[in-house]
Amino acid sequence: MDKKEMSKADREILQRRLKERRLFLNMTYQDLADKTGISKSTLQRYETGGIKNLPYDKIFILSEALEVSPEYFTNLTKDYTGESDYEVKVIRNDTRTKHLAQIKEFEERAIRYITPNLISQGYNIERHSHGSVGDIVAIKGKEVWHIDFLYTRDVSKYPTGMGMGRQQLLLRFGRLAVYDKPITKYSIVMERRELAEQFLRFKPIHLDIETSIIILQGTDYKEFHF
Repeated sequence: MDKKEMSKADREILQRRLKERRLFLNMTYQDLADKTGISKSTLQRYETGGIKNLPYDKIFILSEALEVSPEYFTNLTKDYTGESDYEVKVIRNDTRTKHLAQIKEFEERAIRYITPNLISQGYNIERHSHGSVGDIVAIKGKEVWHIDFLYTRDVSKYPTGMGMGRQQLLLRFGRLAVYDKPITKYSIVMERRELAEQFLRFKPIHLDIETSIIILQGTDYKEFHF
């Protein structure tokens, strides 16, 4: 990104982020070339590592075309599938400890209500670390179902339509687009139906697997397909 050469690990992260965003937006190299003025061959070499460093001036061009902030390509340590900038600002004005406790309670409740049902259907359950594609993975024969948990704050206090939910969804689907291991289904667990209804408008046209949102409803849950 500047005259100093990036490490191999950072280059791989950058290449993956470029590909994730382009694939999510269903853009070909030609589409992106038309929007940026950067040739198709150069864009392809950015993604594959043929060009090791991404020129700093190209970051702003690419971030605008791919509808992300420049930080998406410069802060390679930040997990962009987590909280949005808006949420972070809200949390800083509130109590982060309380927010983290709410996330933990939500995740434990999701596991408590969802996993017994999956096990009764013959699935084997694996728990994955945060940042993985799927907080839990349910496996049965050739079926590989990745399930992510997405806690959302009180929408009566922090209204929808701020763009934070859309950004989280796009980033998660973008990461899924370049996932290179077997997967037959992907779901996001939420408890705010208001946000889920907004999410369901963004059908992931670049994915050829089944996708859905699971809404926790008390001690039960309901699944909605994209």
